[in-house]
Amino acid sequence: MLSVSRGQREPYRDHPAWRQITRITIDRAAENSAEQIAGLRADAVIDLTCYTLESARQLVNSLRGRVGHFLHCGTIWVHGHSVFVPTTEDAPRQPFGDYGCRKATIEAYLLQEARERGFPATVLHPGHLVGPGWFPINPIGNFNPEVFERLGAGVEVCLPNLGMETVHHVHCDDVALAFERALAARDHAVGESFHVVSAAAMTLRGYAESMADWFGQPAKLRFLPWEEWRVGFSEKDAAATWDHIAHSPNCSIEKARSLLGYEPRFSGIAAVQESVDWLIENGKIRVKRADFRPRVSGSES
Repeated sequence: MLSVSRGQREPYRDHPAWRQITRITIDRAAENSAEQIAGLRADAVIDLTCYTLESARQLVNSLRGRVGHFLHCGTIWVHGHSVFVPTTEDAPRQPFGDYGCRKATIEAYLLQEARERGFPATVLHPGHLVGPGWFPINPIGNFNPEVFERLGAGVEVCLPNLGMETVHHVHCDDVALAFERALAARDHAVGESFHVVSAAAMTLRGYAESMADWFGQPAKLRFLPWEEWRVGFSEKDAAATWDHIAHSPNCSIEKARSLLGYEPRFSGIAAVQESVDWLIENGKIRVKRADFRPRVSGSES
């Protein structure tokens, strides 16, 4: 097995499996990267770092007739705002924002290549990635770890609107599982896209309450309309929150379950809690250990 990256950082987690993997340094953004990857003569290629249509075209053209399966990592942002929930993969695309629009264009191109020209492409759309080493999207919809510290200390947290917008996390191990399932079920996967998320989305309010309970604290929540709420936060944090509450993802995994046999091991809240526990242990989030009494969260249905 080959792992291709720019070689600028170590993996998130040290694991014995890395001894079975050959690590190769290639800059995905380099002009000749597509030919370099094709030159590896892999049976299957998993592309985790494609963000432009031109980049996708270059790789497809280099791999055409030279690869048995091509898997692209997309995003649930291709849907834009939710209409009917949970959102299914065949819902009309209404992306907004630069990232969602670019990834939707790439998805459309790859599926067209698969269905009309026989290129063996599959697209998997993860939700909010989380796991040890990651800063999770928090209960106010941004990455500021202070929110977890406040919940852990029993301090009030202010949520936008009524806290009923949704986020949809997925543990990085479950994303890896989905790619494995897609490789194993190639005949069902080629020419299709699949959501890769936990079994259920969370409302911001439910997320905050669950985390406070996990810390052994009562949830002290306050609510403000968006325009009032944003005044109390930095431009960066407010922009991230707006991006998440405007999308409010809530995606179905029934297609991945039925065609790939995908079954996530982690609920969204359990994935976040494992990540937060790692951040506490590594001094990234400051919670007094005497006040920290983690509880087992309920599973998703």
